[in-house]
Amino acid sequence: MVAYTKPWLSVDEQVARLASRGVDVHPEARTAALLRSVGYYRLTGYLYPFRRSEWRSTEDGSGLQVLSDDKPGTRIDHAAELIDFVAPELPTDHGLALLPARLSKT
Repeated sequence: MVAYTKPWLSVDEQVARLASRGVDVHPEARTAALLRSVGYYRLTGYLYPFRRSEWRSTEDGSGLQVLSDDKPGTRIDHAAELIDFVAPELPTDHGLALLPARLSKT
């Protein structure tokens, strides 16, 4: 079995990691609440469509490579909107209004 080598990150460190990859995480308290609700890896799965990509040539031919940072303008609200649409049973607000009023659940 391969040893798990990724370091544990606090919620604040997870917010900082998202920001370092180009995600607008403001307000940070909302991002932290969303991370506590759904977890970092699930949340980044919902951000996957917003990752930058580029065509690269390899020995096997050309292909699209998805990069590790996000497209300019990516906001944490994009992930929250997808979660609300795809998995409405997941709690995304913890009493905080993550989404604008026109998009929030009633």
